[in-house]
Amino acid sequence: MFNLLRWSQRCLAVMMVVGFSLSQAANSSYPERPVKLIIPYAAGGPTDVLGRIVGQKMGELLKQTVVIENRPGSGATVGFTAVAKAPADGYTLLLGDINLSVNPFLYKSLAYDAQKDFAPIGLIASAPLVLLVNQNSPAKNLQDLMAMAKAEPGKLTFGSAGAGNTTHLAMELFKSKFGLDIVHVPYKGANPAINDLVAGHIHIMVTGLSGAKSLVESGKLRALAITGDKRAASLPNVPTFAEAGAPLPEMKVGSWWGLFSPAGTPVDVTLELQKTLAQSLASTEVRQRLKDLNIEPLSSTPQELERWVAQEMSIWGQVIKRSGIQPE
Repeated sequence: MFNLLRWSQRCLAVMMVVGFSLSQAANSSYPERPVKLIIPYAAGGPTDVLGRIVGQKMGELLKQTVVIENRPGSGATVGFTAVAKAPADGYTLLLGDINLSVNPFLYKSLAYDAQKDFAPIGLIASAPLVLLVNQNSPAKNLQDLMAMAKAEPGKLTFGSAGAGNTTHLAMELFKSKFGLDIVHVPYKGANPAINDLVAGHIHIMVTGLSGAKSLVESGKLRALAITGDKRAASLPNVPTFAEAGAPLPEMKVGSWWGLFSPAGTPVDVTLELQKTLAQSLASTEVRQRLKDLNIEPLSSTPQELERWVAQEMSIWGQVIKRSGIQPE
């Protein structure tokens, strides 16, 4: 009986090794068909443009087409859900962003779990946010603006691309950090808000640098501060929030993006994708194209991206709670 048991154990061990080897052999041929990259926003926006640049390069390196599929709607939850429910085989990927970290606090229920339903692959890029005022604003710098807000609480207004959007939450963080009473005016997108800022209908807006740079350079808007720990090369005269006397260490970047797959994706496939992503972001061509968009390439391990998302959830969960935003 003892010998039979030992023989059975040996057979089981051999079968496990063979099974693992076959699994590795099967995955070593990945990818065998086109890979789908879901963008949870409409075509033409910064996330879409970024996804197409990186996806094209990854496809070249993987020797398979990376097909871009835009799945906008409900604060990116439509696209997030599509990936969370997809087969965990490495053929459906997600270009995720800050909404992955904030949506759990903005919605009473979600069809996915932000921390359990996605396998992190790696960070892709970040971009700063810039605080803007109208060219006719009496605020010549950030301290002027803060003094105005404190002198007349509730008089100044700020626009955003929508409630819960980064352009909204960044201002809520700024307000709560320095005890400012500034009224939020949500818009259906960044462009209408920027247009109203130029026209003088609102006083302040925080938005992506790429969408505001030309208006700042033409003198229609004045940039008072930029997020992050360094100035933007494209607007070198604009100080960081810390340099302007209002440090926001929680906003180490403005916008960020990372690559994810459904939870349960084989480890070797995840590592292959992470390696390919890193090689794509190291490409001179990709780096130049991102630089032209005022986007800075990042790179990380899957574990670093996982910690990044968890940290962002901790920060923005507190900001949303303090701001009084109620989940929908």
